Amino acid sequence: MYILGIAAAIVCVLLMRNTSLKGDTPPFIMELPTYRMPGFKNLMLHLWDKTKHFIKKAFTIIFASTVIIWLLSHLSWNWNYLSDEEMQNSILASLGMLLQPLFTPLGFGSQLGEFGWVFAVAVITGLVAKENVIATFTTLAICISAYAGSGTQDGVQELVGLIDVITQSSQVPQQQFIAALIAFIAFNMTTIPCFAACATAKSELQKGKFKWTLLFWLVASYVVGAAVYTVGSWWWTVFIWLAAVVAVSVVIVLKNKEKKK
Repeated sequence: MYILGIAAAIVCVLLMRNTSLKGDTPPFIMELPTYRMPGFKNLMLHLWDKTKHFIKKAFTIIFASTVIIWLLSHLSWNWNYLSDEEMQNSILASLGMLLQPLFTPLGFGSQLGEFGWVFAVAVITGLVAKENVIATFTTLAICISAYAGSGTQDGVQELVGLIDVITQSSQVPQQQFIAALIAFIAFNMTTIPCFAACATAKSELQKGKFKWTLLFWLVASYVVGAAVYTVGSWWWTVFIWLAAVVAVSVVIVLKNKEKKK
């Protein structure tokens, strides 16, 4: 995944350097401080600051998101409480089913059957904070375990059981399902970062540029996820993706030549 992330970043940089960020590269000058062995006190202060930040995030954003996920998975549109067996009729399930077809080209869409909406919901909550992807899966897996069978209530067995339930209900070949799981990871790794990172990016970009940055993040991650799924499911599609990359490169080069004239 790290190699995939590096490769995606390099491709995106090359693409932007020949389209939206053309021109001479400004000189980059950075003054480096004198390196010293870190002191124990400063190290502990830095460690405490990072720990405090994570605890604050875990007990606010992640905790609140987990509670909302559980609540929406047990309420219907007429605000009746639903049992775990009735979760498919919940507000969360209906919203997930509405978004589920959008991720079909990435492998975790309509082909995953009745519980495939869990992936769509996890993608959306992951936009708030990437930790929410695991929190969403764990919360829904524990609830769905009552529908599919008993669990340990620690989340681990339920997650494994959820994957088994989705595999059995969708009847997707194992190779394609594994490719879909990898595509799901690749999509979340390369898509829009958390809200805090988006706020930082917005403050650094020129006015009106942020919406195009969001669109670029979404399109890039969608293409990466689709490529991972198709190549992982049918290896010969790698030639189709290579042909598409060559075609896009040729179009960009020709357009740049026309503009220079």
